[in-house]
Amino acid sequence: MMVGGAMSENQNSAKDHPLPESTLLIISLGGVPPATGPVAGPVLARCLVFSPAPPDGTAQVPVDVTHIAAIPGPETGDSEVIHYNMPGLASLSAPTAALRDLLPGLMVTGRRPVQRLGPQDLARVLPTGGDVAVQVLCPGAEAEILDALWHFLGPDRITQITLHCGEAAFFDGAKGRADLEHLLRERAYDLTACDNTDPDWPMLCFRPDLKARQITALDLQVKALTATLATVRAAQAEAEARLLCAQTEAEAREAQLLAQTRSLQEAKDAADQSLAALRAEQDSLRQTLALQQTAAAEAIKKRDDCLAELALAARLQAMQTLDLRDLRSQLEHSTRDRQRQEDLLRNLTPRLAQAAAHLHALNIGQPEAPAEPIGKDMGQVHPGSLQAPQKDKKRRKTGPGSAR
Repeated sequence: MMVGGAMSENQNSAKDHPLPESTLLIISLGGVPPATGPVAGPVLARCLVFSPAPPDGTAQVPVDVTHIAAIPGPETGDSEVIHYNMPGLASLSAPTAALRDLLPGLMVTGRRPVQRLGPQDLARVLPTGGDVAVQVLCPGAEAEILDALWHFLGPDRITQITLHCGEAAFFDGAKGRADLEHLLRERAYDLTACDNTDPDWPMLCFRPDLKARQITALDLQVKALTATLATVRAAQAEAEARLLCAQTEAEAREAQLLAQTRSLQEAKDAADQSLAALRAEQDSLRQTLALQQTAAAEAIKKRDDCLAELALAARLQAMQTLDLRDLRSQLEHSTRDRQRQEDLLRNLTPRLAQAAAHLHALNIGQPEAPAEPIGKDMGQVHPGSLQAPQKDKKRRKTGPGSAR
């Protein structure tokens, strides 16, 4: 078994790809290995070494080296490094039956305490910008170390990963080579170099698979667009449902308005009919009123004639008694027929009575004048048909200037 061995020249395809990274992370339980093989290349800007002991002077690392006496892990806490009787073999967990079968004389030669740094504490020491290359030489702890780094750095900043791992799961909780390759392939890393000098402990070099990452990004975009499309379709379906509901409400409202319009039209037709009937009735009332006014005018004229006859009858007291009775009868009959003109007749009667009295007074002191016809309502009585009163010969002899 060979631990920490270098990759042969004919197998090192990474030499054709110069490293653009600005920071190298070396995580090792047994010191810092020579920077050859997958990590060989131009001098980097800086190097962070995570190991229980500081690197010795023989390590070929960049000049700007920062040592951190800890190992990244799933959480911060104390742990221990177990050293075995095989040169360069150390681990953070107990060996499995597969390792004991591979190394029958395996024995623990020592233990050394070491601190584990969780993702939150790693964030304080890891670089906040730039590309990062990672070299992991922690048998059995590769997967959890990568998970801790990915939690802060993310796969986009890690541009190269070098693993010195076991072909099988040789320690408790560890992953073998196939599982590690599958893990990195899922995170869009491609195996670019492999050193199988020791087939049980190969050295693997991974670089980002840009095509896979593009596919992953496209898949994410497709998923996002699908989700957006689903949201848009849901919004469209909701809008269509609202539109359908609004259309249904509009149709119901239209039907209601149509019914109201019909009802209003029917009410208008009925109102027009009522208005026509009212107008006809009004016309009839106007005609009736005109007839009544004409009849009233005639009645007034007749009444005036009657009053004139009454004045004449007052002068002819004895002979007009019967005529006055007939006139009163006619006046009462006319009054009953013209009830709507009572107020006017009542207002005129006192004045006419005064005029009659005045005429009577005048007629008593003047010679007789021919009497006017009273009218048809008075029985067609003419003044010539009435018996004139006997003349007072004594009064005639006295003349108009004599005392009365």
